Amino acid sequence: MSSSTAKSREALVRQLRSVTNATQADAQRLLKTHSYKLDRAVDAFFTDETAMTNAAKAAGGGGADKKQEKESREKLGRMFDEFKDDDGTDITIEGAMEMCEALSISPEDVVMLPLSFYLKSPSLGTFRRDDYIAGWRTIADGQPCEDAEAQKRLLPRLRQELEQDAPVRGERASEAKGGLFARTYEFTYTFARPEGQKSLPLESAVAFWDLVLPHSPTFQGNGTPDRKGTFTPRQLRLWKKFLAEKGGNRAISKDTWTLFLDFTKEIDEEFKTHDFDAAWPSQIDDFVEWAKEQPASAGQEEEDAMDESQ
Repeated sequence: MSSSTAKSREALVRQLRSVTNATQADAQRLLKTHSYKLDRAVDAFFTDETAMTNAAKAAGGGGADKKQEKESREKLGRMFDEFKDDDGTDITIEGAMEMCEALSISPEDVVMLPLSFYLKSPSLGTFRRDDYIAGWRTIADGQPCEDAEAQKRLLPRLRQELEQDAPVRGERASEAKGGLFARTYEFTYTFARPEGQKSLPLESAVAFWDLVLPHSPTFQGNGTPDRKGTFTPRQLRLWKKFLAEKGGNRAISKDTWTLFLDFTKEIDEEFKTHDFDAAWPSQIDDFVEWAKEQPASAGQEEEDAMDESQ
């Protein structure tokens, strides 16, 4: 078994245990029985009397663990109170900026997206108490997370898990299928969409594509030795150029946002593998036709202009 496979299976064991409280041995047994499919193993736990009995016994003897959990939640609650509005119950934009400063990260750092995903942020710069506490404990996965320095130490791992599309931790693992990158990408659409609007404004969509796509496993390079993605920086520049010139400033639909990630997985550098008969949004089909007609230098002009302005 390769080291990467072993690590992936260890992560699945941790997720199963966090969702069900199964013992280490039962978690390993259930996952192995169900070919390491987390959703199947979770379902199987709740029909496995032995596994549930063992979990109950382990919980019954965990007085010290419950005390530690209570203390952890209280400390995280106090952290939350440092950032929340003085006259409200939530952290909003100003408090979120202070939270980023405490974590020594920019609000525009991509790690804010998986962090917001785990903390179940309902919108940009908004965090709620219970979700903040539960989210940090999920990210920590047993490690300290009750002060800013401890949280800072967790962020490099969170960033790595995003780029590797690692399995999602905790209760969020059972909500839907997909790894952390795919789930964060999907979450970003609703997270970034203005309240009351059905679609994501074009300017916002482009900004978030710029932020998140270079960290996708489908993206080429980005300094990651094991990155095997084939979607190139030039193709991303072409996509943005197409939207600016041909998009008519139309907002981006959920369908286009979601399927564009699938598109980055299947398209080759010369756009020859695109299947026009498949159920792609018309905007993506139109982009491929347009991109095939562009000279090799297309898209580079914008990159050069950005370099000169910096």
